[in-house]
Amino acid sequence: MELSILIPAYNEAERIRSTLEAYGTALADRDAEILVIVNGSNDRSECLIQQEFLPQYPQLRLVVIPEKVGKGGALMRGIIECSGDKIAFTDADGSTPPHALLALADQLQNPGMILGSRWLAGSIIGRKQPLSRRVMSRMFNAYVRVLFGLRLSDTQCGAKVMTRESVIQVLPHIGTTQWAFDVELLFQLQRKGVEIKERPVEWNDVTGSKVKILRSSVEMSFALLRLRLIYSPFKAIISLWDRTLGRKLFNRRLARMRSIYAEEST
Repeated sequence: MELSILIPAYNEAERIRSTLEAYGTALADRDAEILVIVNGSNDRSECLIQQEFLPQYPQLRLVVIPEKVGKGGALMRGIIECSGDKIAFTDADGSTPPHALLALADQLQNPGMILGSRWLAGSIIGRKQPLSRRVMSRMFNAYVRVLFGLRLSDTQCGAKVMTRESVIQVLPHIGTTQWAFDVELLFQLQRKGVEIKERPVEWNDVTGSKVKILRSSVEMSFALLRLRLIYSPFKAIISLWDRTLGRKLFNRRLARMRSIYAEEST
C-alpha cells in the first residue's frame, strides 16, 4: 500500500465528521488507507465512526484503545497497525486539508520525513491561532532548538509524512506520549541520521481543542527536559526524577505506551 494516514482522536465526535468526509472522498482513487485511533474517549467518537463512516468509506479503519494514552500512544499504535509504505499524521480537527497533506506525501520520494510548517514562506494560513498560542509556539520552538539542536521551524504542526522504514527503526526508543511525542520522534530520527525536511503547508486553526494550553505547556517542557537528560552525562538524575516529578506527571502514561508497543510487536 502506498500511504497510510493516521488520525489520533480523543473525544473528537464534534469535529471529526467533516475531516473524515473530506479525507474519505480525497482518497477514493488512491492506494491508501485512513486509520482513526480513538483513545480514552467517552463521547460518541467510536460509535459515530462505526455507524456512519466505516460503511461509507472502505479505506477507513478504526482502532480503539480504551485507555487515554495521549497523542503519542495513539500514533505509535497506528504505526504498528497500518500498512502503508508512507505514513502520514494529521489532526482530527481537519486543520490540514487533504490536498495539502497529499501534496507533502507526493513530495516524499526517498527514505526520510517531511514536515508541514506554518512558519515558512509560502504557507497558506487561513484562520490564525490566537496571539497567545502563537507566542507560546515560538517560545516552545526556541526551547526545542536549544535542548535538541532541531533546526526546524514548526515541530508541532500536525501534518507530517515519513517512510515506514525511517520511523519503524526508532519506534522502540520513543518513551514520551501526549504533546512531546512530536519532538521526541524528530529527535530520534535525527539521531539515526534520517533526513528531515520542512515544506510550506496549508493550515487553519479550528476551535474546540481539548488541550489546556498552560497545563500542556508545563507537561511538555518537563517531558522534553527529561528526554534531554536521558541523552546527556546527567542520565543518573532520571531515576530520582521518575520517583518524584515523574511519578505524578509521566510514569503511568509511559508504562501504558510501552506496553502498547510490546503487545503489538510480539
